[in-house]
Amino acid sequence: MATGQSLLDLMEVLDRGLQLQSGETGVTFGLRALNASQDHLESLLALQPNVMGSTIGTVTTAASTEATTFPTGLLRIDRLQYIDADTSRPVWDLERVGPVGDHYTSGGFSPNFVYASSTTTGKPIRYFTNGTKIFWDPLPSATHTVRYYGLVAASDITAGGTFGYPDVVLLPVATFATKLLRVGKDDESTPITQVGMETFAPVIQAMTRFNRDRAPGYDYRYLHTE
Repeated sequence: MATGQSLLDLMEVLDRGLQLQSGETGVTFGLRALNASQDHLESLLALQPNVMGSTIGTVTTAASTEATTFPTGLLRIDRLQYIDADTSRPVWDLERVGPVGDHYTSGGFSPNFVYASSTTTGKPIRYFTNGTKIFWDPLPSATHTVRYYGLVAASDITAGGTFGYPDVVLLPVATFATKLLRVGKDDESTPITQVGMETFAPVIQAMTRFNRDRAPGYDYRYLHTE
């Protein structure tokens, strides 16, 4: 597995003037740039469904409490499943309540989750999230466990720490970090943001398409002899 120093080494390849070896003066700024680069990558990954969504965790409801605090570091929810308390196995997927024409369905959210009946309680079947809390429907009847699958922010990059993404991401992260170190005091942010999108676009596309099947062949079911 690559480390933060692997990224610092790549940055020196991209800019021979950088001093990023252990004990050298540029290491602190190099790591700051790498973490900003990783944050930018994750902001783009969070926009793509299912990409790098390998993290699994759980949240728990509280009786008669409509919302649970959003898990720390979770950037994107790909799936929520209700976990049976007796078997510890998933029983069903929760349905996300989403907007239609800028209005929410009968489950509603304006700004609090609106239930068909305020007295209805039970196991969570649907949910809505604003990124701060997860709101449940129906109102939880007890402590229930819900498993989430999604993208969680990687740990901050340190020189000796393990890099949290595949090696294919090393060069784009190092490239963007090197560009960040070259940004002048009065430079506008728009050009560097555009560079980030262009730098990370190919690797995000590559990680999106792990399953690449060839076009299906023809199935000839009839024999023509004429």
